[in-house]
Amino acid sequence: MTIHTGHWPTPSGELVAVAREWPDADAARAALASRSAEGLVSATAYEGVGHDGAFTYEQWTSEDAIKDLDGAPVYRLYRGGRGEGEPGVLVVVSVEFDRADERQQREWVDLVFAALDSEPTHAPGGVSGFFHLSIDGRRMLNYAEWTSEEAHIAALEAPGDKGGIGTTDAWKAVRQHPGMKSSTVKRYRPILSAVAA
Repeated sequence: MTIHTGHWPTPSGELVAVAREWPDADAARAALASRSAEGLVSATAYEGVGHDGAFTYEQWTSEDAIKDLDGAPVYRLYRGGRGEGEPGVLVVVSVEFDRADERQQREWVDLVFAALDSEPTHAPGGVSGFFHLSIDGRRMLNYAEWTSEEAHIAALEAPGDKGGIGTTDAWKAVRQHPGMKSSTVKRYRPILSAVAA
C-alpha cells in the first residue's frame, strides 16, 4: 500500500465499499494503519468538520476479501458521477430503511436523481455524488464531494422545502419516502489514505 495525505478516492462499481464511523480522527488513523490485507484496494480516513467524529471509506475487491468487518455495512455503488470542481469537503448522507429491500433502496436513489433533474439550476459547489446500496438491503450511503463546507451549507439553506438540497416539489417525495426510517448528513475532510501499489 502507498500512503497519501488528502487523497480523494473515486468509488468504483467493480468494488465493494465499507464505511465506518469512528469517535475521533486518532481512532480513524489507527484503523487505517491496521488495514493491510489482500483484496484491499484503497482506504481513506476522514476527520469530522464541525463535529468530533471520524469516518473511513474502504474499497475491496470482493465481500469475501474484507477483513475485520465487525458489523460494518458493506456497500456496492449503484449510481453516481463527478462534475466540475476541486473537492474540499466530503458530505456523507446515510439513510436507513425500515426493511431489507433492494427495490426500495433503488427507488429512493432514483427519486433523488429525478429531483435533481427537476431543478432549474444546481447549487454551486457540488462536485460529485456516489450513491451506494448496502448488501443487506437496509441502507444507502451517498459519498458526495463539495468544494467547501460553506458551499454545502449554502445549498442546504437555499429557498424551497427545507431539509435537503433542492427547491422543487420533487424533493418532497425523497424526504417523505414511506420506507425511509432515518437519515443523517455529516461533513468530513480527508486526512490520510492508503492505495494498493
